[in-house]
Amino acid sequence: MQIADLLRYDSSRVDQTLVYILTLGVVDAYRNLGIATALIREVIKYASSIPVCRAVYLHVISYNNPAIHLYTKMSFNCIRRLHGFYLINGQHYDSYLFVYYVNGGRSPCSPLELVTVIVRCMKTGLKSMAAKLMMAKVKWPKGNETRGPVLTPNKRMTHIECSGLEYV
Repeated sequence: MQIADLLRYDSSRVDQTLVYILTLGVVDAYRNLGIATALIREVIKYASSIPVCRAVYLHVISYNNPAIHLYTKMSFNCIRRLHGFYLINGQHYDSYLFVYYVNGGRSPCSPLELVTVIVRCMKTGLKSMAAKLMMAKVKWPKGNETRGPVLTPNKRMTHIECSGLEYV
């Protein structure tokens, strides 16, 4: 999976770009002085000044808890854990992919879009069920107990497409 797939970014479009933070580190003696925060703010400011830039993104090794805390505190979104991303001294380590959206950039599946897709699927499914019920043959059971009609099952399977998701 490419970074573009995770960031709603189309690399074939020349009117979109991303900014990547390759490495950021602060020497122990100068930590907790706001240096990393100031540097990241400058990168975000720079990316925001490029009208076609959609996001700032970076990878962080999974055991670097201070960095993970910093990125989270600065409103970066953790998009994915990438297994075996780093190879250090012959050992594989996982990475987290963090992203900070700028200039209207957004995730390929925002919470609002997810709710919209679910509602659209439910609406389509209910319409389909209603149509099937209306078209189904109605048979009344024989005997004294007539609680209601018995619907004859339709031999066709219902197939609904919904924003790339299929339900059968």
